[in-house]
Amino acid sequence: MRVVHVLAGRPDNRCGVLDYTTRLVDALSQMNGATECALVDRWSLKETLRVASAYRQDVIHIQYPSMQMGRAPWWGLLTFLCRNSVVTLHEFRIFSAARKLYCLPIAVGAKQIIFSNAEERRAFLSLYPFAERVCTVVPVGNNIPVHAVRRENRPRRLIYFGQIGENKGLERVIEAVAALRAQGSDIPVAFIGAVVDPASPTVAFVRASAQKNAVDLRLNLDSREVSQELAQASHAYLPFPDGITDKRGSALACLKHGVTVLTTHSVQTPDWLRVVTTHCSGPLDAVAHVMAPEPPVIDAAALANGLAEREWPAIATRHLDIYGNLAARG
Repeated sequence: MRVVHVLAGRPDNRCGVLDYTTRLVDALSQMNGATECALVDRWSLKETLRVASAYRQDVIHIQYPSMQMGRAPWWGLLTFLCRNSVVTLHEFRIFSAARKLYCLPIAVGAKQIIFSNAEERRAFLSLYPFAERVCTVVPVGNNIPVHAVRRENRPRRLIYFGQIGENKGLERVIEAVAALRAQGSDIPVAFIGAVVDPASPTVAFVRASAQKNAVDLRLNLDSREVSQELAQASHAYLPFPDGITDKRGSALACLKHGVTVLTTHSVQTPDWLRVVTTHCSGPLDAVAHVMAPEPPVIDAAALANGLAEREWPAIATRHLDIYGNLAARG
């Protein structure tokens, strides 16, 4: 049984879903899974029919959305045109109303629908309750392997790690850095991440603020370089506007590298993340934690267990179970 992961994109795209799919396919391949990744340019009707014809006898696993997806709804037809279809819906809660309606064929035709956390699954089932039997949760994994040696008792170094763009909480991070500098602190600060849209006003704002507040911009690094940066950080301030959840690969990477994660908790935050990260009410609260003589106490057992469940071999095993169940059903 061959499994083909299909998504819209190009190899040079800086796309989180493409990165996730690449790592998943690698992990599956290492476990002797007959797995490959197929990229399409856009989900036109012609391209959808071509994919259906090419992989009709395989398990087709659609990863959606992605950077090159376009606005057309035709990709949903694959769940009817292919005998065994699996769909992973990434961040369904923030889909537009139209894109959520595009998922009706998925709810009807997909043999399995995967979400990264329970909140995403609940949001989908609020619209398509009849699909409950085929909806499951498989958490995302750490997207930055640990290449660098983890140092204990690190000197204070504050970082932001994630995409440089809108709706990432960067304004709060910059406010925290400005407060540090106003207190006379010369603690090293770095912003580590990828610029998705160089023309974005947020990118210009970040660049100007970084120059003003002595922030080192470490942009568009490869995973080995990112690992080295994380291994030198003591604190990461990641004030996600909707609260930290299982889908935040940047937070998982920081935790895996031994960084104290200062963030925001919300009703969507799972229990294990509540006890391994520190909630900050705002930038000044984050500054207080950075300047504190000791790091906050976390639940070490919960951290170890939570990270183990999100290692790529564990995630690949969950997927192999799903594919195996499809094969057993015929």
